[in-house]
Amino acid sequence: MNRLLGQAGRYLVAGGLGTLAHLGLMTLCVESLGMRPVAGAVVGFAAAVGVSYALNHYWTFQSSRSPVQSFWRFLLVSILGLLMNTGMMFGLVHYLGWWYLKAQLSVILIVPATNFLLNRYWSFSSRAE
Repeated sequence: MNRLLGQAGRYLVAGGLGTLAHLGLMTLCVESLGMRPVAGAVVGFAAAVGVSYALNHYWTFQSSRSPVQSFWRFLLVSILGLLMNTGMMFGLVHYLGWWYLKAQLSVILIVPATNFLLNRYWSFSSRAE
């Protein structure tokens, strides 16, 4: 249980840093580059993948799985998260009329919990687990 809580805490820190990268780049894309909010969210999400992978592989989960193998698994989990993120952003912005940052902050409450479980038990688990 202590290991799970430690990983969850480190995952939150890594996710927070990835989220800052995501929100910062998304805001830059929308406000300075004139991109549409959903497209900006996709760009921000892609940047967050790189930050999050490195922190999660080497620090959060201290994975013994090959970095190449864990990256592809992490990438698949991230793509699932991207699909969830994009779909929810689209619905909240275009159907409910939410401001894009409010929508993204709401999505951030759901996607990371799903990704933590998938990454812990699949992407970064040792082959023996």
